[in-house]
Amino acid sequence: MDTSNILKPSAITSKSKIKSIMHFLAAATLADWVFGNSIYVYITTLNHRGILGLGPEFNPNDILWGDSVWLNILHVFVMAFTGGVFGIILGYLSRSLSLSSRISLTTLYVFIRYILLIGMSVILDTFFPSYGSTFNEEMGVGLYVLFSSPLNIAFIVLGYSGMFASAIISMKYGMEIINNPLYVIDKSRNGTLLDIKWYHYFWLFFPIGVYSQVLLNLIYKVGHTLLTLLLNFKWYTIFGASEGDEGNALDIAWQNLLFVAIMAGIVIYLLDILRKVLSGDLKYHWSIKLAISLSIGVILPFLIAWYTSLTG
Repeated sequence: MDTSNILKPSAITSKSKIKSIMHFLAAATLADWVFGNSIYVYITTLNHRGILGLGPEFNPNDILWGDSVWLNILHVFVMAFTGGVFGIILGYLSRSLSLSSRISLTTLYVFIRYILLIGMSVILDTFFPSYGSTFNEEMGVGLYVLFSSPLNIAFIVLGYSGMFASAIISMKYGMEIINNPLYVIDKSRNGTLLDIKWYHYFWLFFPIGVYSQVLLNLIYKVGHTLLTLLLNFKWYTIFGASEGDEGNALDIAWQNLLFVAIMAGIVIYLLDILRKVLSGDLKYHWSIKLAISLSIGVILPFLIAWYTSLTG
């Protein structure tokens, strides 16, 4: 009797589970470390400029953003956005996910921080009891403060519910995108996003995170420019008349928008080159590819982050 194929189904299942875990990690990395963290960094930048008024101790990773209702509503939308990004990327990479898999992976993504905290508590209690008691006491105090107010509880429930719902719904759209016969990108290779293998995103979070700050700066500058122009615009503005010592309203509104727009254009161009290098579209020697990847992906983002204010 031929027994060569007896173990094949279990082997295929095991390989599929490993791929699902890898896709999950890649999607979570992009959603939180890249897109979510970029938004949080820029919100911190706005707070340091005195725009949000949350004080120097504000941490965007906190579950609640101070006592402001509007800022906590904004936080709910940010959480829902990151959940949606996670869902789209995971559905896109996986191509096919059952409803039970979508629910279990989303639950893991939404509550992974609490799962890690529980794991840390168990490890400390087992191997370092004295540290474990202190850790558990601090966790208990933090949970008591969080759940001491009905308003706090409402925002916590809204935030995680929005995160969960947007992730579940977005996975469906991610699968629909990659399975659409009219969509040609990533069709030939599984586990790719924009023709880049998923594991590259474990280090790409740094350049994308830095460059995205420039793009967020552009969005902010555009909104600030339009608002400033509307608030300062007079019928005589178009004729070059000045607003006292401040100058013409058009000049006031533009400020550094042109510079940020040029930088954003350069960033998009560089990211496109990096994508082509990592996807294999550019047929260079491996040493040239490595040099381009290090220059665009590591050195230049570091210089931008260290020597300019574009990243906050």
